[in-house]
Amino acid sequence: MFKWKEYIIDKLILYKVIPQEEADVYQFGLDCLSLKLLHCISYLLIAVCLKLLPELIIIACVLIPLRRNAGGYHARTRLGCYLFSCCFVFFILVVSAINMNQNVWWSAFVLSNVIIFSLCPLDNENKKLDLNERKHFRKKALYILLSADFGSIILTMLHLYHVRNLVICGISAAALLLVLHKISDLWNRKAIDEFINVLLQKSRDF
Repeated sequence: MFKWKEYIIDKLILYKVIPQEEADVYQFGLDCLSLKLLHCISYLLIAVCLKLLPELIIIACVLIPLRRNAGGYHARTRLGCYLFSCCFVFFILVVSAINMNQNVWWSAFVLSNVIIFSLCPLDNENKKLDLNERKHFRKKALYILLSADFGSIILTMLHLYHVRNLVICGISAAALLLVLHKISDLWNRKAIDEFINVLLQKSRDF
């Protein structure tokens, strides 16, 4: 099987574009790039199959910057991340296509704002935040949230309800990822506590 990443790295080293000692760094960069490309292509294919490509683009314009700054659920493995992300995109697109009462959308809008304002930012095992970073990312996340909120109001005034609903969908998706993150943390903590209790119990019995 043709290993294109190794081939690219070897050529870059051969032509002295990168130094030999930094090959692993560039290898990691290519791994991340290829994974992101796989994700993007998969999301586009899902949207095309559902005939919701414009909807995906609008939702992504809200969801991606919010998620990057507010945080949210992350799967522990690359495969888990890929499968979860594809299922999540499919779910969000299906929800965006449902013809729901406007009161439902506004309820989701208010609830999502409360969740994001209350929880953001959330860090994870691979991205621990110190106090200054938390302040920085919270400020950016809330700025993006307020911009999306303002856009939703303007779109409503212009009677562009479908586009407004997609913006709300992006906000709600970001809020849902925060909730899933908290649930995952609580579940893992409970599992760890139970495991420690079992060990302690066995040590006492022994």
